[in-house]
Amino acid sequence: MDLNNKVALVTGGAVRVGKAIALGLAKEGARVAIHYHHSKEQAKETLAEITNFGGTGLLIPGDFSRVSEIEKVVETCFQTFYRIDVLINNAAVYFRTPFGEITEQQWDAFFTINLKAPFFCAQAVAKIMKKQRHGKIINITDVAGIDPWPGFLPYCASKAGLISLTKGLAKALAPDIQVNAIAAGTVLLQDGASEEYRKEIEGLSLLKKIGHPQDIVNTVLYLLKGSDFITGAVIPVDGGRLLA
Repeated sequence: MDLNNKVALVTGGAVRVGKAIALGLAKEGARVAIHYHHSKEQAKETLAEITNFGGTGLLIPGDFSRVSEIEKVVETCFQTFYRIDVLINNAAVYFRTPFGEITEQQWDAFFTINLKAPFFCAQAVAKIMKKQRHGKIINITDVAGIDPWPGFLPYCASKAGLISLTKGLAKALAPDIQVNAIAAGTVLLQDGASEEYRKEIEGLSLLKKIGHPQDIVNTVLYLLKGSDFITGAVIPVDGGRLLA
């Protein structure tokens, strides 16, 4: 797919990896709709960066705990650009949940944002892509969805569900729409992470280092530009952490 003048919707596109993906797509000539919820100021900054290098962007707020707002975000994107060629399901919640202390509210939060929202976003976007007879959906999941971490079980389970959803959507939407997932390893640490923690995380991968958001961006661009013969794939971008 040539991304020039194509339209990409990036959920959670204001900060961190989502921001990197939004910027990367805009640099390839795509018109990028940036969904955000709480990160309004960061979203404005991301849009300013896009416009500063001559790109085209759009900010769309939305609470993805509500299906009606998900559908509104998709509709706003379509009404603005009259097409959607790419969906990046990136928005997610992530925090530690020690076993034995997990609440129903926490469990529901993970599955609502990390699994339910990507499904309903894909369902809404797929209706548009089907009429276009082409489109690509990429779900940003996590290696923890393959090899779960005991202190983050609801998060891991939600990301495992997203991997299964990716494969199911690939079957349901073929042949016109390709659906793939990127299982990310650590490419960014949380703000304030200690040097000791950094070294611990570096030691978990075969390559003994932490990745960079650009590693995810490069994989996104490969799935969009590099091949039209990949669907239902889950690509680890983890420095070999799954094998270590």
